[in-house]
Amino acid sequence: MAVTGCTRTPAAKPPLAIARTSPALDESAPPLLLNDAITIYFSEPILPVSVTSDSVTLVDEAGQQVPGSLRVSSNWITFEPVSPLAPSLDDGSYRPGASYRLLVAGAPRPDAIRALDGRRLATPAAFPVRIARLDERPAGLPAILRPSANELPFMLPPLAGGQLPASEPRLHLQFTQPVLPSSVVPEAFQVMLIATPPIELLPRHVRVLSNRLDTQGCTVEIDLGALPARANGDPSQPLKPGEVVSVALGRGRHSVVDYSGAPPLPTPAQLWGVVAGNSITLLEWPSGDNQLHGDGELTPGFETSGGQLRPRVRVEAGDGSLGILRPLRDLVLRPGQPFDRGDGEIVVSQRGRFAFLAIDIPKGVTVRVEPGATPVQLLAAGSVRILGDLVFDVAAAPVPPRQLQQPLAELAAAVPAAIIAAGDVELGGRILATAGPVEGTTSLLLASASSIELRGALPFQTLLAVEARGEAGTAAIRGARGQSIVFDPAFTYGLAAGADFALRALTPWRPLPPDRDGGVVSLLDQDRDLQVAWQQAPADAVRKNAPDLSIGRVGRLETVRHGDPIAFPAGSFVRFAFTARARAGQPLPRLRELRLTDR
Repeated sequence: MAVTGCTRTPAAKPPLAIARTSPALDESAPPLLLNDAITIYFSEPILPVSVTSDSVTLVDEAGQQVPGSLRVSSNWITFEPVSPLAPSLDDGSYRPGASYRLLVAGAPRPDAIRALDGRRLATPAAFPVRIARLDERPAGLPAILRPSANELPFMLPPLAGGQLPASEPRLHLQFTQPVLPSSVVPEAFQVMLIATPPIELLPRHVRVLSNRLDTQGCTVEIDLGALPARANGDPSQPLKPGEVVSVALGRGRHSVVDYSGAPPLPTPAQLWGVVAGNSITLLEWPSGDNQLHGDGELTPGFETSGGQLRPRVRVEAGDGSLGILRPLRDLVLRPGQPFDRGDGEIVVSQRGRFAFLAIDIPKGVTVRVEPGATPVQLLAAGSVRILGDLVFDVAAAPVPPRQLQQPLAELAAAVPAAIIAAGDVELGGRILATAGPVEGTTSLLLASASSIELRGALPFQTLLAVEARGEAGTAAIRGARGQSIVFDPAFTYGLAAGADFALRALTPWRPLPPDRDGGVVSLLDQDRDLQVAWQQAPADAVRKNAPDLSIGRVGRLETVRHGDPIAFPAGSFVRFAFTARARAGQPLPRLRELRLTDR
Protein backbone atom coordinates (compact mmCIF):
# COMPACT_ATOMS: atom_id res chain seq x y z
CA MET A 1 0.00 0.00 0.00
CA ALA A 2 1.37 3.37 -0.88
CA VAL A 3 1.27 6.02 1.77
CA THR A 4 1.18 9.59 0.68
CA GLY A 5 1.82 12.59 2.85
CA CYS A 6 1.46 16.31 2.61
CA THR A 7 3.04 19.32 4.21
CA ARG A 8 1.03 22.19 5.58
CA THR A 9 1.94 25.53 4.08
CA PRO A 10 2.41 28.13 6.82
CA ALA A 11 -0.32 30.71 6.85
CA ALA A 12 0.83 33.94 5.24
CA LYS A 13 1.14 36.85 7.62
CA PRO A 14 -1.42 39.58 7.10
CA PRO A 15 0.05 42.65 5.39
CA LEU A 16 1.32 45.56 7.45
CA ALA A 17 -1.43 48.14 7.71
CA ILE A 18 -2.22 51.46 9.36
CA ALA A 19 -4.52 50.87 12.32
CA ARG A 20 -5.45 54.49 13.09
CA THR A 21 -4.17 58.01 13.52
CA SER A 22 -4.33 60.28 16.54
CA PRO A 23 -6.06 62.61 16.20
CA ALA A 24 -8.39 61.07 13.62
CA LEU A 25 -7.76 62.50 10.15
CA ASP A 26 -10.59 62.70 7.63
CA GLU A 27 -12.58 65.37 5.90
CA SER A 28 -15.00 65.70 8.83
CA ALA A 29 -12.32 65.77 11.57
CA PRO A 30 -11.96 68.93 13.65
CA PRO A 31 -8.99 71.14 12.74
CA LEU A 32 -5.60 70.76 14.39
CA LEU A 33 -4.02 73.49 16.48
CA LEU A 34 -0.67 74.98 15.49
CA ASN A 35 1.42 72.76 17.77
CA ASP A 36 -0.57 69.51 17.53
CA ALA A 37 1.47 66.41 16.78
CA ILE A 38 0.10 63.63 14.55
CA THR A 39 0.65 59.97 15.45
CA ILE A 40 0.21 57.04 13.05
CA TYR A 41 -0.39 53.63 14.62
CA PHE A 42 0.38 50.43 12.69
CA SER A 43 -1.03 46.93 12.97
CA GLU A 44 2.31 45.57 14.29
CA PRO A 45 5.82 46.74 15.23
CA ILE A 46 7.70 48.54 12.49
CA LEU A 47 11.34 48.72 11.45
CA PRO A 48 12.63 52.08 12.77
CA VAL A 49 15.24 52.44 10.03
CA SER A 50 12.44 52.50 7.42
CA VAL A 51 11.08 55.72 8.93
CA THR A 52 12.55 58.74 7.12
CA SER A 53 11.41 62.17 6.00
CA ASP A 54 10.71 60.55 2.61
CA SER A 55 8.57 57.70 3.91
CA VAL A 56 6.48 59.94 6.19
CA THR A 57 5.93 63.43 4.80
CA LEU A 58 3.56 66.33 5.39
CA VAL A 59 3.07 68.46 2.25
CA ASP A 60 1.21 71.69 1.60
CA GLU A 61 -1.23 72.41 -1.21
CA ALA A 62 1.69 73.13 -3.58
CA GLY A 63 3.27 69.77 -2.79
CA GLN A 64 6.12 71.33 -0.79
CA GLN A 65 7.40 69.46 2.28
CA VAL A 66 6.43 70.96 5.64
CA PRO A 67 9.26 71.14 8.23
CA GLY A 68 8.94 69.07 11.40
CA SER A 69 10.54 66.15 13.22
CA LEU A 70 9.67 62.46 13.41
CA ARG A 71 9.62 60.22 16.48
CA VAL A 72 9.28 56.46 16.15
CA SER A 73 8.62 53.70 18.66
CA SER A 74 7.35 50.13 18.54
CA ASN A 75 4.29 50.48 16.33
CA TRP A 76 3.83 54.21 15.92
CA ILE A 77 5.33 57.28 14.23
CA THR A 78 4.73 60.84 15.40
CA PHE A 79 5.14 64.00 13.31
CA GLU A 80 5.97 66.92 15.61
CA PRO A 81 5.54 70.40 14.09
CA VAL A 82 7.74 73.41 14.80
CA SER A 83 5.86 75.82 17.06
CA PRO A 84 5.37 79.41 15.83
CA LEU A 85 7.52 82.16 17.37
CA ALA A 86 6.13 85.29 15.68
CA PRO A 87 3.11 87.13 17.14
CA SER A 88 1.28 86.47 13.86
CA LEU A 89 1.67 82.70 14.50
CA ASP A 90 2.48 82.10 10.84
CA ASP A 91 6.15 81.08 11.03
CA GLY A 92 5.78 77.53 12.39
CA SER A 93 5.26 74.27 10.53
CA TYR A 94 1.52 74.86 10.22
CA ARG A 95 -0.10 78.02 8.85
CA PRO A 96 -3.43 79.11 10.36
CA GLY A 97 -6.32 77.91 8.16
CA ALA A 98 -4.07 75.92 5.81
CA SER A 99 -4.70 72.43 4.46
CA TYR A 100 -2.05 69.73 4.17
CA ARG A 101 -1.71 66.05 3.28
CA LEU A 102 0.12 63.51 5.41
CA LEU A 103 1.73 60.94 3.09
CA VAL A 104 2.88 57.50 4.27
CA ALA A 105 4.90 55.46 1.77
CA GLY A 106 3.76 51.90 1.05
CA ALA A 107 4.29 49.17 -1.54
CA PRO A 108 5.56 49.11 -4.22
CA ARG A 109 7.93 51.93 -3.21
CA PRO A 110 11.34 50.65 -2.00
CA ASP A 111 11.38 53.25 0.81
CA ALA A 112 8.02 52.13 2.21
CA ILE A 113 7.42 51.72 5.93
CA ARG A 114 8.32 48.14 6.86
CA ALA A 115 7.47 45.64 9.58
CA LEU A 116 10.30 44.13 11.62
CA ASP A 117 10.52 41.16 9.23
CA GLY A 118 10.85 43.47 6.21
CA ARG A 119 7.25 43.37 4.92
CA ARG A 120 6.26 46.69 3.40
CA LEU A 121 3.14 48.67 4.20
CA ALA A 122 0.54 47.11 1.90
CA THR A 123 -0.55 50.35 0.26
CA PRO A 124 0.49 53.99 0.48
CA ALA A 125 -1.76 56.27 2.49
CA ALA A 126 -2.68 59.95 2.36
CA PHE A 127 -4.57 61.76 5.11
CA PRO A 128 -6.09 65.24 4.95
CA VAL A 129 -4.89 67.64 7.63
CA ARG A 130 -6.70 70.92 8.24
CA ILE A 131 -5.32 73.59 10.57
CA ALA A 132 -7.59 75.85 12.58
CA ARG A 133 -8.09 79.44 11.55
CA LEU A 134 -7.12 82.17 14.00
CA ASP A 135 -10.81 82.63 14.89
CA GLU A 136 -11.29 78.88 15.60
CA ARG A 137 -9.44 78.79 18.90
CA PRO A 138 -10.96 76.46 21.52
CA ALA A 139 -12.99 78.03 24.29
CA GLY A 140 -10.83 79.39 27.10
CA LEU A 141 -7.59 79.53 25.10
CA PRO A 142 -6.02 82.79 23.89
CA ALA A 143 -4.79 81.32 20.59
CA ILE A 144 -4.91 78.20 18.44
CA LEU A 145 -2.08 76.62 20.44
CA ARG A 146 -2.53 73.62 22.73
CA PRO A 147 -1.22 74.12 26.29
CA SER A 148 1.69 71.96 27.40
CA ALA A 149 0.71 68.70 29.10
CA ASN A 150 3.63 68.67 31.54
CA GLU A 151 3.19 69.73 35.15
CA LEU A 152 6.01 72.27 35.42
CA PRO A 153 4.86 75.58 36.92
CA PHE A 154 5.03 78.50 34.50
CA MET A 155 7.68 80.86 35.80
CA LEU A 156 10.86 82.78 35.08
CA PRO A 157 13.36 81.26 37.53
CA PRO A 158 15.35 83.77 39.62
CA LEU A 159 18.80 84.60 38.29
CA ALA A 160 21.67 86.41 39.99
CA GLY A 161 25.04 86.70 38.30
CA GLY A 162 23.95 86.78 34.67
CA GLN A 163 26.36 88.57 32.34
CA LEU A 164 25.32 91.25 29.84
CA PRO A 165 27.87 92.37 27.20
CA ALA A 166 28.13 96.16 27.22
CA SER A 167 28.07 96.69 23.44
CA GLU A 168 25.61 93.88 22.64
CA PRO A 169 23.14 94.00 25.53
CA ARG A 170 20.76 91.17 24.73
CA LEU A 171 19.06 89.45 27.67
CA HIS A 172 17.98 85.83 27.20
CA LEU A 173 15.21 84.88 29.62
CA GLN A 174 14.57 81.16 30.13
CA PHE A 175 10.92 80.40 30.98
CA THR A 176 9.82 76.96 32.13
CA GLN A 177 6.86 76.76 29.73
CA PRO A 178 6.23 77.86 26.13
CA VAL A 179 5.24 81.53 25.98
CA LEU A 180 2.44 82.89 23.79
CA PRO A 181 4.35 84.94 21.18
CA SER A 182 1.75 87.69 20.94
CA SER A 183 2.19 88.42 24.67
CA VAL A 184 5.91 89.10 24.26
CA VAL A 185 5.88 92.90 23.93
CA PRO A 186 8.25 95.53 25.38
CA GLU A 187 5.65 96.58 27.98
CA ALA A 188 5.72 93.04 29.46
CA PHE A 189 9.23 93.59 30.84
CA GLN A 190 10.56 96.19 33.23
CA VAL A 191 14.28 96.67 32.67
CA MET A 192 16.04 98.88 35.22
CA LEU A 193 19.59 100.17 35.46
CA ILE A 194 20.47 99.94 39.15
CA ALA A 195 21.54 103.48 40.05
CA THR A 196 20.53 106.28 42.39
CA PRO A 197 17.80 106.80 41.45
CA PRO A 198 17.11 103.68 39.28
CA ILE A 199 16.75 104.34 35.55
CA GLU A 200 14.23 102.46 33.42
CA LEU A 201 15.63 101.23 30.10
CA LEU A 202 13.36 100.79 27.08
CA PRO A 203 13.87 97.58 25.06
CA ARG A 204 14.59 98.13 21.37
CA HIS A 205 13.09 94.78 20.43
CA VAL A 206 11.70 91.67 22.15
CA ARG A 207 11.04 88.28 20.59
CA VAL A 208 10.62 84.58 21.28
CA LEU A 209 13.78 82.73 20.24
CA SER A 210 12.64 79.19 21.08
CA ASN A 211 9.40 77.64 22.24
CA ARG A 212 10.68 74.07 22.48
CA LEU A 213 10.31 72.67 25.97
CA ASP A 214 13.73 71.23 26.87
CA THR A 215 16.09 71.50 29.80
CA GLN A 216 16.12 75.28 29.39
CA GLY A 217 12.47 75.80 28.50
CA CYS A 218 11.31 78.72 26.35
CA THR A 219 13.80 81.48 25.48
CA VAL A 220 12.76 85.14 25.16
CA GLU A 221 15.28 87.74 23.98
CA ILE A 222 15.24 91.38 25.09
CA ASP A 223 17.47 93.51 22.85
CA LEU A 224 18.37 96.82 24.48
CA GLY A 225 20.51 98.03 21.59
CA ALA A 226 24.06 99.39 21.75
CA LEU A 227 22.66 102.69 23.11
CA PRO A 228 19.75 101.74 25.40
CA ALA A 229 16.97 104.32 25.44
CA ARG A 230 16.02 105.76 28.84
CA ALA A 231 12.41 106.19 29.89
CA ASN A 232 13.17 109.50 31.69
CA GLY A 233 14.15 111.16 28.42
CA ASP A 234 17.87 111.43 29.17
CA PRO A 235 20.21 110.94 26.18
CA SER A 236 20.88 107.32 25.26
CA GLN A 237 24.31 106.04 26.17
CA PRO A 238 26.06 102.67 26.26
CA LEU A 239 26.11 100.51 29.35
CA LYS A 240 29.38 100.36 31.27
CA PRO A 241 31.15 97.29 32.66
CA GLY A 242 30.38 96.96 36.35
CA GLU A 243 26.84 98.32 36.12
CA VAL A 244 23.90 96.08 37.08
CA VAL A 245 20.62 95.69 35.19
CA SER A 246 17.47 94.11 36.67
CA VAL A 247 14.60 92.53 34.73
CA ALA A 248 11.13 92.10 36.21
CA LEU A 249 7.97 90.83 34.56
CA GLY A 250 4.97 93.07 34.05
CA ARG A 251 1.65 92.11 35.58
CA GLY A 252 -1.99 92.61 34.61
CA ARG A 253 -2.70 93.37 30.97
CA HIS A 254 1.02 93.77 30.26
CA SER A 255 2.05 90.25 31.19
CA VAL A 256 3.51 87.40 29.22
CA VAL A 257 1.24 84.35 29.31
CA ASP A 258 1.60 80.68 28.45
CA TYR A 259 -0.46 78.82 25.85
CA SER A 260 -3.35 78.52 28.31
CA GLY A 261 -3.41 82.29 28.90
CA ALA A 262 -2.03 82.08 32.44
CA PRO A 263 0.65 84.52 33.65
CA PRO A 264 3.86 83.22 35.26
CA LEU A 265 4.18 82.76 38.99
CA PRO A 266 5.63 85.80 40.80
CA THR A 267 9.41 85.59 41.18
CA PRO A 268 12.12 88.09 42.17
CA ALA A 269 13.69 90.25 39.47
CA GLN A 270 16.68 88.83 37.63
CA LEU A 271 20.02 90.61 38.04
CA TRP A 272 22.51 90.94 35.19
CA GLY A 273 26.03 92.31 35.55
CA VAL A 274 27.34 94.37 32.64
CA VAL A 275 30.66 93.08 31.30
CA ALA A 276 32.98 94.28 28.56
CA GLY A 277 31.69 93.44 25.11
CA ASN A 278 32.65 94.09 21.50
CA SER A 279 30.68 94.94 18.44
CA ILE A 280 31.64 92.37 15.76
CA THR A 281 31.19 88.68 16.52
CA LEU A 282 33.75 86.52 14.68
CA LEU A 283 32.71 83.20 16.20
CA GLU A 284 29.91 82.10 18.50
CA TRP A 285 29.36 78.76 20.19
CA PRO A 286 26.96 76.97 20.70
CA SER A 287 25.58 77.70 17.26
CA GLY A 288 24.39 75.65 14.27
CA ASP A 289 27.17 73.05 14.71
CA ASN A 290 27.19 72.03 18.37
CA GLN A 291 29.07 68.80 17.88
CA LEU A 292 31.89 68.07 20.34
CA HIS A 293 34.53 65.38 20.17
CA GLY A 294 37.46 64.14 22.21
CA ASP A 295 40.19 64.23 19.54
CA GLY A 296 40.28 60.43 19.38
CA GLU A 297 39.90 59.88 23.12
CA LEU A 298 37.01 57.92 24.62
CA THR A 299 37.10 59.48 28.08
CA PRO A 300 34.13 61.49 29.46
CA GLY A 301 33.40 64.77 27.72
CA PHE A 302 30.79 67.47 27.32
CA GLU A 303 27.53 67.94 25.44
CA THR A 304 25.26 70.83 24.50
CA SER A 305 21.79 70.93 26.00
CA GLY A 306 19.34 73.79 26.14
CA GLY A 307 21.85 76.11 24.47
CA GLN A 308 24.65 75.61 26.97
CA LEU A 309 27.68 73.41 27.53
CA ARG A 310 27.45 70.79 30.27
CA PRO A 311 29.27 67.54 31.21
CA ARG A 312 28.04 64.47 29.34
CA VAL A 313 27.37 62.30 32.38
CA ARG A 314 24.62 59.83 33.30
CA VAL A 315 24.06 58.01 36.57
CA GLU A 316 23.47 54.68 34.80
CA ALA A 317 26.93 54.88 33.13
CA GLY A 318 28.71 54.23 36.44
CA ASP A 319 31.45 56.01 38.39
CA GLY A 320 34.37 55.12 36.10
CA SER A 321 36.34 53.68 39.02
CA LEU A 322 37.92 50.84 36.98
CA GLY A 323 39.62 53.24 34.55
CA ILE A 324 39.98 52.53 30.84
CA LEU A 325 39.58 48.96 29.59
CA ARG A 326 42.06 48.63 26.71
CA PRO A 327 43.34 45.02 26.65
CA LEU A 328 46.38 44.17 24.55
CA ARG A 329 45.63 40.43 24.48
CA ASP A 330 42.62 38.14 24.95
CA LEU A 331 40.90 38.65 28.31
CA VAL A 332 38.24 36.94 30.43
CA LEU A 333 36.05 39.02 32.76
CA ARG A 334 34.40 37.36 35.76
CA PRO A 335 32.43 39.24 38.43
CA GLY A 336 34.51 39.82 41.54
CA GLN A 337 37.69 38.33 40.00
CA PRO A 338 40.85 40.47 39.50
CA PHE A 339 41.94 41.26 35.93
CA ASP A 340 44.46 43.41 34.08
CA ARG A 341 42.59 46.16 32.30
CA GLY A 342 45.40 46.43 29.71
CA ASP A 343 47.98 48.78 31.25
CA GLY A 344 49.26 46.51 34.02
CA GLU A 345 46.74 47.83 36.56
CA ILE A 346 44.81 45.03 38.31
CA VAL A 347 41.20 45.93 39.11
CA VAL A 348 38.10 44.11 40.41
CA SER A 349 34.44 44.67 39.55
CA GLN A 350 31.67 45.22 42.05
CA ARG A 351 29.82 41.95 41.51
CA GLY A 352 28.38 42.10 38.00
CA ARG A 353 29.00 45.86 37.53
CA PHE A 354 32.18 46.69 35.61
CA ALA A 355 32.33 50.49 35.95
CA PHE A 356 34.93 51.64 33.41
CA LEU A 357 35.89 55.14 32.43
CA ALA A 358 35.89 53.98 28.79
CA ILE A 359 35.99 50.70 26.85
CA ASP A 360 38.35 50.22 23.89
CA ILE A 361 38.72 46.67 22.51
CA PRO A 362 41.28 46.69 19.66
CA LYS A 363 41.08 44.66 16.48
CA GLY A 364 42.34 41.10 16.97
CA VAL A 365 41.56 41.01 20.71
CA THR A 366 38.75 38.92 22.21
CA VAL A 367 37.18 39.80 25.55
CA ARG A 368 34.99 37.05 27.00
CA VAL A 369 32.52 37.81 29.81
CA GLU A 370 31.60 34.86 32.01
CA PRO A 371 29.09 36.14 34.56
CA GLY A 372 27.73 32.74 35.60
CA ALA A 373 24.33 33.22 37.23
CA THR A 374 24.98 36.94 37.82
CA PRO A 375 23.64 39.53 35.35
CA VAL A 376 26.54 41.62 34.06
CA GLN A 377 26.81 45.28 33.09
CA LEU A 378 29.78 46.83 31.28
CA LEU A 379 29.55 50.55 32.05
CA ALA A 380 31.44 53.45 30.49
CA ALA A 381 31.33 56.96 31.93
CA GLY A 382 32.83 57.98 28.59
CA SER A 383 32.57 56.14 25.26
CA VAL A 384 32.85 52.57 23.93
CA ARG A 385 34.78 51.36 20.89
CA ILE A 386 34.72 47.66 19.95
CA LEU A 387 36.90 46.73 16.98
CA GLY A 388 37.70 43.18 18.17
CA ASP A 389 35.33 40.57 19.64
CA LEU A 390 33.27 40.87 22.82
CA VAL A 391 31.65 37.54 23.81
CA PHE A 392 29.00 37.16 26.50
CA ASP A 393 28.58 33.68 27.97
CA VAL A 394 24.96 34.29 29.00
CA ALA A 395 21.51 32.77 28.62
CA ALA A 396 18.65 34.57 26.92
CA ALA A 397 15.70 36.33 28.59
CA PRO A 398 12.29 37.44 27.30
CA VAL A 399 12.29 40.77 25.46
CA PRO A 400 10.71 43.29 27.86
CA PRO A 401 7.64 45.23 26.68
CA ARG A 402 8.41 48.60 25.10
CA GLN A 403 7.12 51.88 26.43
CA LEU A 404 7.84 55.59 26.04
CA GLN A 405 10.68 57.00 28.13
CA GLN A 406 11.42 53.64 29.75
CA PRO A 407 13.77 54.03 32.76
CA LEU A 408 17.10 52.66 31.63
CA ALA A 409 17.83 51.06 35.00
CA GLU A 410 14.66 48.97 34.69
CA LEU A 411 15.54 47.99 31.14
CA ALA A 412 19.08 46.93 32.15
CA ALA A 413 17.73 44.85 35.04
CA ALA A 414 15.55 42.84 32.65
CA VAL A 415 18.40 41.52 30.46
CA PRO A 416 21.31 39.11 31.17
CA ALA A 417 23.99 41.51 29.88
CA ALA A 418 24.18 45.24 29.21
CA ILE A 419 26.65 47.75 27.79
CA ILE A 420 25.80 51.28 28.93
CA ALA A 421 27.74 54.41 27.94
CA ALA A 422 27.25 58.11 28.61
CA GLY A 423 29.19 58.77 25.40
CA ASP A 424 29.23 57.27 21.92
CA VAL A 425 29.25 53.56 21.13
CA GLU A 426 31.19 52.43 18.04
CA LEU A 427 30.95 48.80 16.94
CA GLY A 428 33.38 47.88 14.18
CA GLY A 429 33.99 44.31 15.35
CA ARG A 430 31.61 41.75 16.80
CA ILE A 431 29.51 41.35 19.92
CA LEU A 432 28.53 37.71 20.37
CA ALA A 433 26.36 35.78 22.82
CA THR A 434 26.53 32.05 23.47
CA ALA A 435 22.74 31.83 23.83
CA GLY A 436 21.16 30.64 20.59
CA PRO A 437 18.66 32.84 18.70
CA VAL A 438 15.14 32.27 19.99
CA GLU A 439 12.25 34.45 18.87
CA GLY A 440 11.03 36.78 21.62
CA THR A 441 14.25 36.59 23.67
CA THR A 442 17.36 38.73 24.01
CA SER A 443 20.82 38.46 25.53
CA LEU A 444 22.07 42.05 25.41
CA LEU A 445 21.15 45.70 25.94
CA LEU A 446 23.36 48.22 24.12
CA ALA A 447 22.63 51.73 25.44
CA SER A 448 24.12 55.18 24.86
CA ALA A 449 23.15 58.68 25.91
CA SER A 450 24.82 60.00 22.74
CA SER A 451 24.90 57.77 19.63
CA ILE A 452 25.49 54.24 18.37
CA GLU A 453 27.39 53.45 15.16
CA LEU A 454 26.97 49.89 13.90
CA ARG A 455 29.49 48.48 11.43
CA GLY A 456 29.77 45.00 12.97
CA ALA A 457 27.75 42.07 14.29
CA LEU A 458 25.26 42.01 17.17
CA PRO A 459 23.54 39.13 18.99
CA PHE A 460 20.05 38.21 17.86
CA GLN A 461 17.43 40.76 18.96
CA THR A 462 19.85 43.03 20.80
CA LEU A 463 18.03 45.89 22.53
CA LEU A 464 19.27 49.29 21.32
CA ALA A 465 18.54 52.28 23.56
CA VAL A 466 19.74 55.78 22.64
CA GLU A 467 18.77 59.01 24.39
CA ALA A 468 19.98 61.46 21.72
CA ARG A 469 17.86 62.15 18.64
CA GLY A 470 18.90 62.48 15.03
CA GLU A 471 17.71 65.06 12.50
CA ALA A 472 14.44 63.22 11.84
CA GLY A 473 13.68 62.94 15.56
CA THR A 474 14.57 59.23 15.63
CA ALA A 475 17.20 57.63 17.83
CA ALA A 476 20.79 58.56 16.87
CA ILE A 477 21.71 55.13 15.49
CA ARG A 478 23.83 54.79 12.35
CA GLY A 479 24.49 51.64 10.36
CA ALA A 480 22.76 48.30 9.84
CA ARG A 481 20.66 47.30 12.84
CA GLY A 482 19.88 43.75 11.71
CA GLN A 483 17.32 42.08 13.96
CA SER A 484 17.86 44.50 16.84
CA ILE A 485 14.97 46.17 18.68
CA VAL A 486 15.01 49.91 19.41
CA PHE A 487 13.81 51.19 22.80
CA ASP A 488 13.11 54.74 23.99
CA PRO A 489 15.19 55.08 27.20
CA ALA A 490 15.10 57.58 30.06
CA PHE A 491 18.61 58.17 31.38
CA THR A 492 19.25 60.01 34.65
CA TYR A 493 21.40 63.10 34.20
CA GLY A 494 24.16 63.40 36.80
CA LEU A 495 26.98 61.44 38.38
CA ALA A 496 26.91 58.02 39.99
CA ALA A 497 27.79 57.93 43.69
CA GLY A 498 31.56 58.15 44.23
CA ALA A 499 32.36 59.37 40.70
CA ASP A 500 35.45 61.58 40.34
CA PHE A 501 37.02 61.94 36.90
CA ALA A 502 38.29 64.45 34.34
CA LEU A 503 36.23 65.75 31.42
CA ARG A 504 37.56 66.96 28.08
CA ALA A 505 36.06 67.92 24.73
CA LEU A 506 36.88 69.99 21.65
CA THR A 507 34.74 72.11 19.33
CA PRO A 508 35.03 71.60 15.58
CA TRP A 509 37.50 73.80 13.70
CA ARG A 510 35.91 77.10 12.66
CA PRO A 511 37.13 79.46 9.89
CA LEU A 512 37.69 83.12 10.71
CA PRO A 513 37.25 86.08 8.35
CA PRO A 514 40.25 86.70 6.08
CA ASP A 515 40.46 90.35 7.19
CA ARG A 516 40.82 89.60 10.93
CA ASP A 517 44.01 88.67 12.76
CA GLY A 518 42.88 88.81 16.37
CA GLY A 519 39.96 88.97 18.74
CA VAL A 520 38.74 88.97 22.33
CA VAL A 521 37.26 85.89 24.01
CA SER A 522 33.96 86.24 25.88
CA LEU A 523 32.88 83.39 28.17
CA LEU A 524 29.36 83.87 29.50
CA ASP A 525 28.29 82.17 32.74
CA GLN A 526 31.52 80.17 32.95
CA ASP A 527 31.89 78.10 36.13
CA ARG A 528 35.29 78.60 37.72
CA ASP A 529 36.04 74.84 37.57
CA LEU A 530 35.71 74.81 33.78
CA GLN A 531 38.91 75.64 31.86
CA VAL A 532 38.96 76.80 28.25
CA ALA A 533 41.91 76.71 25.84
CA TRP A 534 42.25 77.58 22.15
CA GLN A 535 44.48 76.68 19.22
CA GLN A 536 44.81 77.78 15.62
CA ALA A 537 45.74 76.22 12.29
CA PRO A 538 46.23 77.81 8.86
CA ALA A 539 43.94 77.09 5.94
CA ASP A 540 44.95 74.13 3.79
CA ALA A 541 46.80 75.26 0.67
CA VAL A 542 44.57 73.13 -1.58
CA ARG A 543 41.28 72.87 0.35
CA LYS A 544 40.82 76.45 1.46
CA ASN A 545 37.69 75.57 3.41
CA ALA A 546 39.55 73.15 5.70
CA PRO A 547 42.42 73.60 8.20
CA ASP A 548 45.93 72.31 7.53
CA LEU A 549 46.41 69.70 10.27
CA SER A 550 49.76 68.36 9.12
CA ILE A 551 52.62 68.03 11.62
CA GLY A 552 54.07 71.37 12.66
CA ARG A 553 51.17 73.42 11.29
CA VAL A 554 48.79 73.27 14.26
CA GLY A 555 49.42 75.68 17.11
CA ARG A 556 49.57 74.48 20.71
CA LEU A 557 46.58 74.74 23.04
CA GLU A 558 46.72 77.92 25.12
CA THR A 559 44.55 78.63 28.14
CA VAL A 560 42.20 81.57 27.73
CA ARG A 561 39.97 83.45 30.16
CA HIS A 562 37.06 85.81 29.79
CA GLY A 563 38.21 89.06 28.20
CA ASP A 564 41.58 87.72 27.01
CA PRO A 565 42.81 88.88 23.59
CA ILE A 566 44.15 86.26 21.17
CA ALA A 567 46.11 86.74 17.94
CA PHE A 568 46.26 84.56 14.84
CA PRO A 569 47.24 84.90 11.17
CA ALA A 570 44.45 86.26 8.98
CA GLY A 571 42.24 83.56 7.50
CA SER A 572 43.07 81.00 10.19
CA PHE A 573 40.94 78.24 11.66
CA VAL A 574 40.46 78.05 15.44
CA ARG A 575 38.96 75.61 17.88
CA PHE A 576 38.42 75.54 21.63
CA ALA A 577 39.01 72.85 24.24
CA PHE A 578 37.04 72.44 27.47
CA THR A 579 38.37 70.63 30.53
CA ALA A 580 36.97 70.21 34.01
CA ARG A 581 36.68 67.80 36.93
CA ALA A 582 33.39 66.05 37.72
CA ARG A 583 32.89 65.02 41.35
CA ALA A 584 29.79 63.41 42.84
CA GLY A 585 28.09 65.65 45.38
CA GLN A 586 29.42 68.86 43.79
CA PRO A 587 27.79 71.13 41.19
CA LEU A 588 28.66 70.18 37.62
CA PRO A 589 30.58 72.85 35.64
CA ARG A 590 28.75 74.64 32.84
CA LEU A 591 29.26 77.37 30.23
CA ARG A 592 26.42 79.27 28.60
CA GLU A 593 28.23 80.82 25.65
CA LEU A 594 31.65 81.27 24.08
CA ARG A 595 32.09 84.22 21.75
CA LEU A 596 35.07 85.66 19.86
CA THR A 597 34.75 89.32 18.93
CA ASP A 598 37.00 91.57 16.88
CA ARG A 599 38.31 93.78 19.71
